[in-house]
Amino acid sequence: MYGYNMINIIDESQCCGCGACSIVCPKECIQMVPKTLGHFFPKVKEDICIACGKCDQVCPMKQKKKKQNFKQIAYAAYAKEPEIRFAGSSGGMVGAFSLQLLRDNYIVYGAAFDSNLQLKCRKAAKESDLAILLKSKYLQSDLICQYKKIKDNLENGKKVLFVSTPCQAAALKGYLEKEYENLLTIDFFCHGVPSQQFFDQCIKIDSRRLGGTIKKYQFRAKKRWGGVTPHYFSAEVEVNKKRKKITKIYYKSSFYAVFQKYINFRESCYNCQFANADRLSDITVGDFHEIDRYIDGINRFDGISTVIINSEKGEELWKHCSKQIIQYPVDLKMLISDGICFNGGTKKPKNREEFVRDYNNKPFKELIDKYVGQQKYWKHAIYYSMPEFFRKQLKKYIGI
Repeated sequence: MYGYNMINIIDESQCCGCGACSIVCPKECIQMVPKTLGHFFPKVKEDICIACGKCDQVCPMKQKKKKQNFKQIAYAAYAKEPEIRFAGSSGGMVGAFSLQLLRDNYIVYGAAFDSNLQLKCRKAAKESDLAILLKSKYLQSDLICQYKKIKDNLENGKKVLFVSTPCQAAALKGYLEKEYENLLTIDFFCHGVPSQQFFDQCIKIDSRRLGGTIKKYQFRAKKRWGGVTPHYFSAEVEVNKKRKKITKIYYKSSFYAVFQKYINFRESCYNCQFANADRLSDITVGDFHEIDRYIDGINRFDGISTVIINSEKGEELWKHCSKQIIQYPVDLKMLISDGICFNGGTKKPKNREEFVRDYNNKPFKELIDKYVGQQKYWKHAIYYSMPEFFRKQLKKYIGI
């Protein structure tokens, strides 16, 4: 049966979980169901399937990549407006691009948590809607609810900016079946994605530990003074019907700590076919943690981004927004050779299979205590309490 192998996934590394196959199916016979670590995979109702092959055609893992006939250009950059820079995870580039495009009557789509901390692709049609789309979210968002709406907007002549992972950008373009001049796409450096299910379980564990209920959660919270790592989180915790905001270093969050071990990603993330220089999006953005190796005088904890222009449309957007951006040209070949970007999928941890077995067989709290129990972070507590000069000297010796 044509398309049979695609929708009956045997090798989980061959599915990125985008769900495009389930949306394009004319018989609605494909469901996305949770499997390893809560990641979603397609399952077909074989008695309904008509073997039309549309699921194969739309799958980003099977699409033949079309190289863009454009010489990529790289920059280190950050938003000129301090509040936009502070609102982003790195240099605030997605915020800078989005604000300009909203003023140009674009609709912006990106990932945002809803009131139940479920991560979904959502839209911003005005500036006041934008804040929830900013900042990194280190889990897979649900794009299924937006494929058709994005296509309808494009068909109706609306201008759209879509911001997501490289695989979801490829999935959207496959679903659309043709290029749209009124569509701009931005992807970002992506280590890999844990599942919503795993995030939900961690939130429950941490809520109990905090004696309340976590109502809001934000990755990559920035400290205005005294930040020692790019990785803080903030949360709103409800205790006795009153809310308090906390901001802590990443390993105080069960989910964030596990994420930093790269151990709970989708299987496809460890051999990601989108984590190279052949980008389908117009612009790629990401952290620039190693900025002091290239440019002096920039505090990376204030936020600095790598920006790579991948297409003529991306270059036009870059020029259009140039007055809102502080920018430094950098050599893309050097960035790649130095391991800053486009170096393939994340290396699978040696204990990944053990982690999956433990997830399936141990109580969840026991799993968390085994892999990211707070007693394991005593070295980190000492390290992050030191001045930056000493941290740089010690980092290679203490394994942080």
